[in-house]
Amino acid sequence: MAQSRQLKPVTLRLHMTRTKQRQALVPLRAAASRELALIVGYQAMALINRDLAQAFTPCEEEAERWLTQFRRAES
Repeated sequence: MAQSRQLKPVTLRLHMTRTKQRQALVPLRAAASRELALIVGYQAMALINRDLAQAFTPCEEEAERWLTQFRRAES
């Protein structure tokens, strides 16, 4: 029976520069405001995606090892 390894809890981080924080508080025209919101959102998602990839890489590697062993056994 395969033993499962417990993964470390995922810690998500969000870093926002002081400049972006100030810009977010300044009233802007609607188009500029939406553009800034998109930039900030994409920056936040990049950090979240990086953390998720780091958390799930060991699981994917283990699954790949099992599949490789299974395929070799079937040959």
